[in-house]
Amino acid sequence: MPAILSRRAVLAGSAAMGVAAHVTKALAQETLKVGVLGTLTGPGAPWGLSIDGGAHVAAQDVNDRGGLLIGGRRTLVEIVAYDDQYKAANAVTAVNRLIGSDGVRYILGPIASSSVLAIKPITEQEKVLLFSSSWSNQTFTDSKYIFRVGPTTQEFAPSTVNWIKQNRPTVKRVALVSANDETGWNSQRIQRDAYVRAGFEIVAAEHFERQQTDFGPLLTKILATNPASIELDTTPPATSGLIIRQAREEGFAGQFTKFGGFDVAEIVRTGGAANVEGVVGILQADPASPEWARLKARYARFHSNEMGDYTFLFYDAARLLFAALEKAGTTDVDTVAATLEQLTPFAGTVGELHWGGREAYGIAHQLYTPLFLTEIRGGAGHVIGKVDLS
Repeated sequence: MPAILSRRAVLAGSAAMGVAAHVTKALAQETLKVGVLGTLTGPGAPWGLSIDGGAHVAAQDVNDRGGLLIGGRRTLVEIVAYDDQYKAANAVTAVNRLIGSDGVRYILGPIASSSVLAIKPITEQEKVLLFSSSWSNQTFTDSKYIFRVGPTTQEFAPSTVNWIKQNRPTVKRVALVSANDETGWNSQRIQRDAYVRAGFEIVAAEHFERQQTDFGPLLTKILATNPASIELDTTPPATSGLIIRQAREEGFAGQFTKFGGFDVAEIVRTGGAANVEGVVGILQADPASPEWARLKARYARFHSNEMGDYTFLFYDAARLLFAALEKAGTTDVDTVAATLEQLTPFAGTVGELHWGGREAYGIAHQLYTPLFLTEIRGGAGHVIGKVDLS
């Protein structure tokens, strides 16, 4: 197997996790393989590891109770994971292996829009359910089997931008920074429109390459426009920290916001606690909540990095999938998809979840979840409000 494909096939509920696996196996009659496809290494690794961690915790839930009950038969869940390194070509190789040699028909991930758009023709033709958080506006085009597991810029940008207007009244001039790919282009366009409609002046709108680490020239160009705030959009968390640190080193003392893929631990790690003080973003859960503490402890059994909030998205997405499989009483993909569409409102880990998006996307496969406005203070994330998506 090529080195780029870091395959992790772990039967959740194993003896290594301190679970009586021999009892679980005795109860179960079959095994269902569920794929994980995401960026498990590199700058976007916190997102990919969140998919994997959420999937493993959810699988452990069902395996600890003897497996899923599908059509009267007990079925264990096995997670099979591949690393796409945020590259479309790697995602295509991985999805072919998942569908072919692994026999997978349900995949959690990927996050990268370039990966989703590259594999979508394959998963649609093969009738494979894909649970992604890709923010591309093409995600749902000609798609029947993709479910998006969290809100995108299109859903929350009006609310987050309005929060800036009300709570940071000195901010009038905004610069936007995004990755130079489908995810960055699409999200920045939506962010820009939202800021302009709210009366802000966009003084710069720049893109960078995902493997970039030196942002000196880009920041010199941006800071020459005298922005009061820099919006980091869907920039990976580790990269965001680098940009913030380098901007502070160049003398920028203004506001940073990151309304997309916020990971406090990674931003603090690469940016430095003093530099990232006051950065505002959105999270899928409150870091100070009991729910975060419980999921974090369970996540730590599978990964050593600090848990990110996307773990909540994919933990709940896996729970939705497992509930649909049990209610449908079959693993037939079309039947499971139809059942899944009817499952919400669904009791998520931190609040009610429901499907929507038919008016915006032509299909109600967009999951609406609670969002928490969060500010970094003292090296930690502190919730300062909630985002209204109504």
